Amino acid sequence: MINIQSLEKLIHILATNESSDVVIPSAFEELGSQYGIGGIQLDFTVGGNFFLKSGMRKHAFLYRSKLPMEEACGFEKHFTTGENGNVVFQIFADCNKKSFSDEEKKDLDVLIDLIFIHCGRWRLINLVKYMGLNDSLTGLPNSGGILTYMDGLLANGELTDYNAYYFNLSRFSLVNKKFGSRETDQIIVRYCNILKAFLTGKELLGRLGGDNFVALIQKERTEEFLKLLAGVEVEGMLAGRNVPVMISAVAGVSEIDEHIKASGQVLDDCSTALNIAKHVEKKPYMFVSPELRKKSFKQKQIVSSFTKAIGNREFSVYYQPKVHTENYSIVGAEALARWIQDGNVISPAEFIPVIEQTDMVCALDFYVLEQVCMDIRDWLKRGIQPIKVSVNFSRKHLSNPNLAKDIMNVLDKYSTESKYIEVELTETVDEVESDLLVHFMEELKGYNVSMSIDDFGTGYSSLNMLRSFPVDVLKIDKSFIDNLEENDKIVLSNIINMATELQMEVVAEGVETVQQLEYLRENNCRVVQGFLFDKPLPKEQFEDKIHRGSYSEELAGIKR
Repeated sequence: MINIQSLEKLIHILATNESSDVVIPSAFEELGSQYGIGGIQLDFTVGGNFFLKSGMRKHAFLYRSKLPMEEACGFEKHFTTGENGNVVFQIFADCNKKSFSDEEKKDLDVLIDLIFIHCGRWRLINLVKYMGLNDSLTGLPNSGGILTYMDGLLANGELTDYNAYYFNLSRFSLVNKKFGSRETDQIIVRYCNILKAFLTGKELLGRLGGDNFVALIQKERTEEFLKLLAGVEVEGMLAGRNVPVMISAVAGVSEIDEHIKASGQVLDDCSTALNIAKHVEKKPYMFVSPELRKKSFKQKQIVSSFTKAIGNREFSVYYQPKVHTENYSIVGAEALARWIQDGNVISPAEFIPVIEQTDMVCALDFYVLEQVCMDIRDWLKRGIQPIKVSVNFSRKHLSNPNLAKDIMNVLDKYSTESKYIEVELTETVDEVESDLLVHFMEELKGYNVSMSIDDFGTGYSSLNMLRSFPVDVLKIDKSFIDNLEENDKIVLSNIINMATELQMEVVAEGVETVQQLEYLRENNCRVVQGFLFDKPLPKEQFEDKIHRGSYSEELAGIKR
């Protein structure tokens, strides 16, 4: 019969402590001697599962008396855990006891149940701790685990031995679209395994979620790791066969020094560098620097003051004329936003790349569209014949399924005929966005609104766009005419010919020299815009250009 006081003591110890390995020996001191228990052995096995990718195996004695124990097991009990794990407890009698009676075995059965419940609680507590610090897919440290690890290095004075990397996988949405979410998860796991194999010593790889990762790499191995981020081939299963996938990443890198006082500061710096590398500089990696921190601070100022600036109507619309190459007549214009704050003009190069990273750019695009519609209505009232104006829309709008209707609502609000407006989007660089763009174009075409593609030749599958998209106007990227080298000329002339045969209008932007103008005219490009004619003009100056109608006088000296 179990001694009630000893049992209560065992239950109290098990219930108020979390560590099985330490607790059970002390909990069994009294009952162990009373029953002549020489040892309690645990065998636990569980296969890989959602929580423990590689499974778990544990073989240990939870309790051993000071006396030698018998070789043969005196009592054994089996359990199955919720994740199909197998648990076996074996109790051995000590050398004085030799064996257990049937009555004692009934008591031991109860005691083993108590141990099993305690071990389950202990495993659950540790599993919660593990899940709180590790990514469920890869088993890598998550944000909490990364910061905890870095805090340990910082406390030991070792963090400055490392560079920190915050990196994002490039164009990974295409991989997901091609392979599906389940196989893409496995591709991420394989990619992580390759990177983990690179690690040495106390180096770390962590996953923040999605396709965002953090790494701590010894400073002397910086060049090697950057090469690894530049491209790693991973296999993916598609239709029952292995398909190679090249995965590259964009990274922000912090060279950790003694000025770092908190781990969070390191990740903030890396995140800033990544953001600028990916969205502003378009580079594969950026190192944190005082200049970059200053740039980041300025960007944060822009973001924080943008909403107020929209409300205060600090943005003005400027118009850059589009000119016919034969008679230099003004045949259209592009509307461009200018931020005028306290009498000072903030360069678009400063604020456009910043707000393009957020949904704020969508508010600015509709602000410009409304202002253009108001200007057109004003011109009509004053007897000035408007010309078609193209208004830029960010690709971020493509996630809005009502975009075409929202644009038409603005036109209707100001009684603006669709023939005066052209919607201009930058050529998409993503296959998923490409599908959304086609859908949007088809809707817009139903409203008789012209559609132009900006920076043509720099995005995703340009030739496919010529074949499949309902485009009215192609705007050729400035890079094609900057130097007009032989290869550029071949590509440019073919783009113009193909677009013309497909009944698309071609506009060349960034025209700055007479030589560029003459080449474009000779190759049947009928419309251009650029500083050769005019920079973007405020409304009043642009009105003067409309009244004049052409640039014939300014360019009268050009040989025909």
